[in-house]
This record gives sequence, structure tokens and C-alpha cells, in this order.
Amino acid sequence: MRPTDPMLRLREASALMRQGRANEAAGIFAEIARANPRQPELQNNLGVAMKAAGRLKEAAQAYRRALKLAPGYAVAEANLARVLLALGDGAAAVWHFESADWHAPDAGYLAEFLDVLAGLRFASPDPKMKALVTGLFARRDIDLQRLAPAALSLVLANRSYARGADAAWRWLRDEKGAMPPPLPDDPLLDLLLAWTTLPDPKLEAWMTAERRRLLFEGVRTATADRLAPLALQAMTAEFAWMERPDETAAVAALLSRDALSLQEALLVALYRDPATVPAAAAVLAAAPAEGAVGLVLRRAVAEPEEENALAAALPALTAIADATSEKVRDQYEIHPYPRWRSVDGQIRRKPLDAHLRERFPAMRFDGIDLAGPKILVAGCGTGRHAIQTASRYEGATVTAVDLSRRSLGYAARMAAELGRDNISFAQADILGLGILEERFDVIECSGVLHHMADPKAGWQVLRGLLKPSGLMRVALYSDIARARFAKLQAEIAAEDSQEIGREIRLRRNAILKLAEDDPAAMVWRTGDFYSLSGCRDLLYHRREVRYGWPEIGEALGALELKLVGVETPSAALRALYRERFPDEPAATSPANWDALEREFPDSFLAMYQFWCQA
Repeated sequence: MRPTDPMLRLREASALMRQGRANEAAGIFAEIARANPRQPELQNNLGVAMKAAGRLKEAAQAYRRALKLAPGYAVAEANLARVLLALGDGAAAVWHFESADWHAPDAGYLAEFLDVLAGLRFASPDPKMKALVTGLFARRDIDLQRLAPAALSLVLANRSYARGADAAWRWLRDEKGAMPPPLPDDPLLDLLLAWTTLPDPKLEAWMTAERRRLLFEGVRTATADRLAPLALQAMTAEFAWMERPDETAAVAALLSRDALSLQEALLVALYRDPATVPAAAAVLAAAPAEGAVGLVLRRAVAEPEEENALAAALPALTAIADATSEKVRDQYEIHPYPRWRSVDGQIRRKPLDAHLRERFPAMRFDGIDLAGPKILVAGCGTGRHAIQTASRYEGATVTAVDLSRRSLGYAARMAAELGRDNISFAQADILGLGILEERFDVIECSGVLHHMADPKAGWQVLRGLLKPSGLMRVALYSDIARARFAKLQAEIAAEDSQEIGREIRLRRNAILKLAEDDPAAMVWRTGDFYSLSGCRDLLYHRREVRYGWPEIGEALGALELKLVGVETPSAALRALYRERFPDEPAATSPANWDALEREFPDSFLAMYQFWCQA
């Protein structure tokens, strides 16, 4: 006999949910909700059961009824957002996540809100969404770079802007073509120029044309506030844009002047580092400190001075004696990488196992200090990943090392700016770290080993620094994925920084003129392509070794490490693995990953990223 008491019926429904019998549970929740029509929690529970049963539209209706009964009910707002996302309406999901975050700012909904927004692309104008995104760019606790493609699509959803970008693309690829119209005066575009690297070839073409127009025609009428955002983007790109000979001559004439106006100083900053031009630096130093103009001065002068002082004070844990290590260090002294401006401040600090156990069930945590894990980031570059690691794990202390003092200075400045005091930086060569007595619970080495003369030798040193049962996160280039870029890669012969920059600009210009259906043109979709340091790291590195899953499996065996987790660039790839290999739910077979990658060669276009354990 079925119970009639509502509490007993609720318990029955909850038990059915735990058993995976969501459809039956939904029937009970619907029955109780009909009997108690003024209780929003019951409608929310009904929505949860409907969603679990795959009845998404009915789930959305239930959540909407809950919100009608209790406007501002954050749990129902977030649940409705998730259902709308599953139904393919990401834009509507954004608004409900935004509302959930507004009503419950400490519940973690902002991270979901930003995840969904970052994945959207807008084909038609959406003024309300554009205003929302513009407001987000006033924040310094979110990763603005992740939002850049979505935000740029909102800008270019304006048809006249899109036509301008198309005209600029034609102009860039046919150097005798007509100049495009001026770059639009758009507040969101100005924020993108100031705070992100814009990874779009057509927009780069438009910015390149606008810079030329200002050099020859517009500087007398352009205001400093109009020039400064474009100067900030040119500085972020490290002046990677195409420069024609007549521009080089005009810039040289500008640099020869003893005195410059503010507008002329900003024009210099469109082409050259203004800190190296005394007349430009002097004018910028006297300009107002606020706004985009003040930001030009800060990035050109104040930040590098601060970084140099911090770098000089850092300890050296090892000598740098290996010839390849010296070459790699010299590359990053000229071109620290990456030049990031924002980082995700929405990471919820949790114990190490709480972050990793759900994603990687094959991991063990016995022998690891979960209350205060000691973490080594080997090859931290400019610190972005190391700072995120220090933010993520509760109780963690992070030691971050790199070959390049200039990169470390950038990292130390950003850590201080973000208030991360559980991280220490030092100069070191991985090959020399064996002298350390300390042992680590976790070692992270992302995108570093494949730039060593003998990656396995470096990996062996790091293996020796792991505690028993310690975890290691490694990222390596895929030979299969990087085959797309093979014809673009070259070693830069020049040693002088200006000559290196000139050679990279020439090579980038040729790449921008590839046929749009050329497989190598996929490089346009990578963020690294859009700055000198990123492009050099991506295509013109001093040393690069590529791997396949069979080689990774062999290396793990030789180092007595076990593969315990693979980070996939998308949930779809992980789902595909589980569909193809249902008998291996941990997804830790190198042979299976090799088979899947050969079928889908772009699966690991950035890098393999995986966890292994002693």
C-alpha cells in the first residue's frame, strides 16, 4: 500500500531519484505539488526530477512556476539556466545565471554564468547583452580573456562593423586594395583593446589599417582618448602587426623629434615601446594618470620597473649550465610569455582531493598532505598557471620556478597585485632541481618538458622530487595535432630583439595571407598567434619535441608513474571516449587515447594535459 503522508511520499520520491528512477519520482513530486500549489521548493524538486528524466521542457516549466511563486529564488534560477542551456538557449541561460548570482553571490553561480557566456557567439545585435558584458569588463576578478571572443562577436554583430572588418581583411591580403573605413568608436571595443588580446584576423587587419590611417592622416584630429585604447592593444600584441616600408620611414621621422605632443606620443606607442623613446615617455609621464592614457604609461614604464626590481630580488635555486636551457632562457628574457592581464578569481578554494577526485576517480590521496599540500610549478613562465594553482587548493604552498628572471618578475608583480601570498618564485633550471631536499605532494609542469634538450631527463629529475604517491600534472605537445602547423614552423636565426621582431612580423604577414581553406590557417584561431611572444612560443621556439600517446605510455612506465587522469579540451571529447571505450570509465589508457586521436587529429591541438601518480 502506497503511503499518503506528504513527508513519506517525498522520501519515496527521493529514494527513487537515488535509484535512477527519475520518471517515477517526477510523478510523485507532481502529485505533491498539485496538492501544495504555493510551495516553490516543490516545483523546483519537480523540475530536478523532470530534468533527470530527460523531460527538459517540462523541467523548465516547473522552474518557472517556482520563480513565479518566489522571485529571486536563486536555486531555481540556476536550475532553469542549466535546463535552458541543455535546450540550446545559452543566451537565456546567461540571464538566469546572472540573476542567480545577484541573489546569492556566494553560491558559486558566477563561475557557471561566465562559462556559458564565454561559449556564446552573437550573429545579431543584442544591446542588453552588450551592456551586461561591458559592465563585466569593469571587474578585475574574472578572466576577461576568456570572454574576449564572445564580447568581440557582440561588437561585430553590428552589420556596418562586420562590413568594415571584411573590408580590412581584403585590404590586408591585397596590399593594393582600398583602405577600410575608420575603426568604430565603441565602448566595448575600447575595453577589449585595453584588457585582452583580440584573437581575430579580420580585426587585426582593421587595427593595422587604423594605425596606418592615424599615422598619415588622423593624428591631428584624433583625441588622446581615441588613440590610447588602440595603443594598448598594439603594446599587448608587442607590435606584431604588419608594417609597410613607408610606415617604418614615417615612424623613424617621428622618433627623431626632440619634443612630441601627447597625441604624437601615443602614436609612437602604436608602433614602438614608448619607454624606449625619451620624448614619448616624458609626455606620457606628464599626462593624467587615470583612464586609458594613464594605463599606457603604467604598462610601458611603471610595470616594467616594478618587475625588474622584483626579479632582481628573487633567489636562484640552481645554476643554468645546459646549452639548450640557456637558449630557452634567452628567448623568454626577450619575449616573456604569456603577457596576461586577468585571471579567474572565481575559483572556489577546496582541498586538493575535493577538486580532483570527482574528475579523476583513479587517483589515490593516501600519503598526500591534503591539509597543506606542497606544490612545485616547474617552469611557471609569467605565473598565470602558478597563481591559479595557488588560488585553487586550500592550504597549499606553491614554489614556482623558471629559467627567465624577466618572466618571473612579471609573475611576482601579478601575484602581489592579486594578493596571492602563498606562492614563492625563484630562478632555476629543472635539470638542477635534484639538489633540493624538499619533496612535493604535487608537481605541475605544463608546456615545459618539450622545450628541453632531453625531456625525459628533466622528467626524471621531477619524478625524484615527488613524495611517495605524489601527483604530477604534465602538458606536452602532440605530434599528431601540431602536424597542421609544421610548414609554418622555423627557427629564428636572428639574435637581436629588433631583428627577431622584424622576422616574426614578416612570417606572420605571410601566414595571414594563407588560403582560408589551408589546414595551417587554423593557427588564426589560436590566441598565441596574436602577439610576438605568443607567436614565437607557438611557431618559432628555440627547441620543440613532440609526443604521441605511445611515447607517453612508455615514459610513464620507465618513470614508474601511472596515468590517472586526462584533461580534455571539451566535455564532448571525454564523452566520446566513454562511448567508444565503455569498459574503461577512468579514461586512462594511452592506447585508447591514441586510437581516438588518430581518428580526430585536432583533439589535443593545444597540448596533451594529464595527471600521473607515483
